[in-house]
Amino acid sequence: MSTILIINGAESREPMATGRLSEHLAETARAELEPGMKVLTTRVQAGYDVAVEQRKFVEADVVLFQFPVFWFATPPTLKKYVDDVYEYGKFFGPGPAYGRGGLLGGRDYLVSTTWNATPDDFGAGQSIIAGRSVDEVLTAFHLTQQYVGLKPLPSFSEHDVVRGPDPQGAAHRLREHLRTHVSGELARATV
Repeated sequence: MSTILIINGAESREPMATGRLSEHLAETARAELEPGMKVLTTRVQAGYDVAVEQRKFVEADVVLFQFPVFWFATPPTLKKYVDDVYEYGKFFGPGPAYGRGGLLGGRDYLVSTTWNATPDDFGAGQSIIAGRSVDEVLTAFHLTQQYVGLKPLPSFSEHDVVRGPDPQGAAHRLREHLRTHVSGELARATV
């Protein structure tokens, strides 16, 4: 049985961002994947033990990061989690070239994010994001995961979550994404 680690990076920044949608999507992912996989979870804002988290990464076949995007990056508690947990000698070491010493090879990761930006903000327009993809905006996060040897699966993103939240629709879209890119991928890998 495959193992997935769901890292819930939800963080509340009242009054604008409550973190409820990221919490909902992390729970949706758990409920969707649990019947066919062993699911490990971490809710970063609740606190964590570094050694326990490191063991979870070693056990996981896939790591799912669920978080709201704050200032085009992860929330500060998730950034601190990465700084604390990704230890030299356990997650990375010397390699043949910079960034090629990752020790978590053979594992995939998936990024699932929530944004106040609309899908149109990523198109060719007046937005500061214009012309960039979600993954391009989150380049630093992706490079960090690849630095420790994780391989990316296609990302999921939900948009316009402050002005036009759609929790049920978001959960449906995430379930479909997970069926295609996590459950389906792991099933193909075991055949």
